[in-house]
Amino acid sequence: MEPRDVAAGSVEDEEQFDRLFSALWSPIGAAAAKAARLRPGVHVLDAWCGPGAFALQAAEHVGPLGVVDAVDLAESSLERGRARAEAHGLANVRFVRGDVSDWPAPPGGYDAVVCALGVSSFPDAAAGTERLLGLMRPGGRLTVAVWSRDALDPLAGALRQALAPERPSAAGTPPPADPLRRLGTLRSLRDWLAARSLSSVEARHVPLALPVDPGLVWPLALTGFRGLLDGLPADAAERVRRRFTERLLAEGRGTIDASALVGTGTVRRVALPRRPRGARPPQPAYRPTGPAPKPV
Repeated sequence: MEPRDVAAGSVEDEEQFDRLFSALWSPIGAAAAKAARLRPGVHVLDAWCGPGAFALQAAEHVGPLGVVDAVDLAESSLERGRARAEAHGLANVRFVRGDVSDWPAPPGGYDAVVCALGVSSFPDAAAGTERLLGLMRPGGRLTVAVWSRDALDPLAGALRQALAPERPSAAGTPPPADPLRRLGTLRSLRDWLAARSLSSVEARHVPLALPVDPGLVWPLALTGFRGLLDGLPADAAERVRRRFTERLLAEGRGTIDASALVGTGTVRRVALPRRPRGARPPQPAYRPTGPAPKPV
C-alpha cells in the first residue's frame, strides 16, 4: 500500500497516520479485497503492502485456512501491519521484508495477487506487473489499484510553493512526469490490464474525498512527495508544513480528491489443442487383463 514511505515518528505522527489509514487507505484496501473476490483457504500475495490496509482485510476474507503474504521493503510499515494484525487476532497474514521484484512463487503459484497503489514502486510498471503474473497459477486473479487521473493534484503544487522559501529552486522545478497518470481512467486501466493477456478484465472507480485538514493532507503529501523534503532541518520542514496547510486553506478548498481506480483480471488458463470436428478421441492401447494364454 502506498504509505510505506511514512516512517514511525512522534505520538502526533502516529495519530495522524491512524486517521489517514482509516479515512483513505482502508477504504481502498476494502475495494481491492472486494474486486479480488477472495475465497476461504486461498493463498494471496499483497505486493508492496505498506502497513497492510489490503492484507488485513484479505486475511479476514481467506479465513484461518488461507494465507496472506504481505511483502514490502519498509520495515516501519511492516511493523505497523504486524501490530494491527495482532490487535485483530489475525494469525494468517505474514508481514515480510522483501523485494517484490524477486519474490519467489509458492508451489503451484498464488491464487490471487494484489498491488494496491504500489505499481509505481516498480522501475517499469508494465514489466513489474508481468513479474507479478509470473507468480500466479492459471486462473488466478490479479488486482491493482491506481490513483484516478486528477487525484491529489493540488498537493504537489502547494508543497512546492511552501518549500520555495527554503529551497528557491523548488518553485520553478517542474514536477517529474508520472508514468502511471495515463492509467487514471477506467478505459485506460482496462486496456492496460488486457494488454497483460488477462481475461475477464474489470475496473471500477472508488470515489474518495478528504477534508482539507492538516492532520490528513500533510501526511498524505509526505506519502507521495516526501523526497522533496530530503535533507531539510527539522525546523525548516516544520515551516514548510505550516505554509503548505495555510496555502491549501487559503485556496478555500473544502476537500481533496483522493479517488482511486481498482482493476482486476484473470490469468488465462493454458488451452488444450482442439480436435477437428468429427474426429474420434485417441483410444488407449489394448492391454489384456486376463491370464496369459497357454502355449500350444
